[in-house]
This record gives sequence, structure tokens and C-alpha cells, in this order.
Amino acid sequence: MAEINKSVVLQRIIEDIKKCEQCRTLTGVGDRPVFPRGNPNARCMLVGEGPGEKEEQMQKPFVGTAGRLLEHTLTNLGFDVNRDFYITNVVKHRSYKPLPSGKKENKPPTVKQINIEREFLDRETALVKPKLIVTLGAKAGQWFLGKDFKLTENHGKFYNWHGIEILPTFHPAAVLRSYAAGDEGERQHEFEHDLRKIRDIITTLERPMAG
Repeated sequence: MAEINKSVVLQRIIEDIKKCEQCRTLTGVGDRPVFPRGNPNARCMLVGEGPGEKEEQMQKPFVGTAGRLLEHTLTNLGFDVNRDFYITNVVKHRSYKPLPSGKKENKPPTVKQINIEREFLDRETALVKPKLIVTLGAKAGQWFLGKDFKLTENHGKFYNWHGIEILPTFHPAAVLRSYAAGDEGERQHEFEHDLRKIRDIITTLERPMAG
């Protein structure tokens, strides 16, 4: 698909996300959609679980504290984040738990929300046609690999999903939480080790077949 056509199709997806009435009727789901960003011609998609408060405000994925950690890690590994990746989430609306103070606490999206919004990620994946999808967080991994997928045990391994390589790793927010819990950077090290595999697998997949 030519680049100009991809831009047109992506804009249609974005318009449909804006118009999703069913998404906004769910309890504990925000009414301000968060749209994908990055390069629709990228060889790699980054797929998170769902947006947080900062993402909802700016309507872009991975622009809060966790997003800065993700970008910093990828930049240190030699990537241009805006050029090398198409970035999106499993769900496009923030899922939250209301607190007595009136504030909203982020929480993982429910199965119902994921199923309602499933068509958007299906359409994005069909549009981008990535060689590799990096899933960030347990819910994102389970979207592609099934509800029984265990992230802690299987992060950093490669899986095949309809001919596309899937590389599951931790959500950067989980990396930040592990720091707060005093793990002294062990989860960060695992996160970086997983992301370091991106270039190698893409290079391997693009290598011409012998003969």
C-alpha cells in the first residue's frame, strides 16, 4: 500500500475512533480518545495496554513518564522513535478507577472494553503490515497470544501471530513501579535486554532467502 493511501486509511481509522459511541458508554472509561502516532510505514509496531492521564490529555500514546522512559531506552539503543515505530494501544480510551478524592487512578482495561475496541487494532495492524510487533504489558501480550499468556515467564521470547513476529515485554510503567519497590534496576535491565532484540529480528526477517 502506497504511503499516501496509508495516510488516508489511517485518517479513516482515527475518525472512527473519534465516533465510537459504544466505547464511551462503559463505566470507568474516559470519553477523550487517544490516537496512534509514529510512522505507519514502520517495520515495527509498539502496542501498549491503554492510555493514562497524560496520554488522555494530549491524545497521544506514551507521552507521560512511562512514555519518556520508553523513548529514552529506544533512543539509547539507536532508534529514531518517530521514524522507526508505529505506536498505539490495545484500547484507545483511558480505563480508570474513581477515587474518593475525585481523582482517577489508572487501571487495566476490562475484557469488555478490549472486545469493543478490538476492531481498531485489527485495522491498524492490517494497515501497517509490520514485520514485528512489540507488546508492552500483560494485556497487550494477551491480546495477540491469548488470555493464558504469562508475561513474567515469557517476556523477551518471540512468537508468531498470523505471520508476524511478536516480542512481548514489560510496560514501562511497570518498570517505573519496580524502581519504586526497590528492585535496583533489575526490571529495567530486562526491559532493555528485550528491546535490544528489535533490530536483530527485523534484520533477520529482511535478509534475502538463500538460493
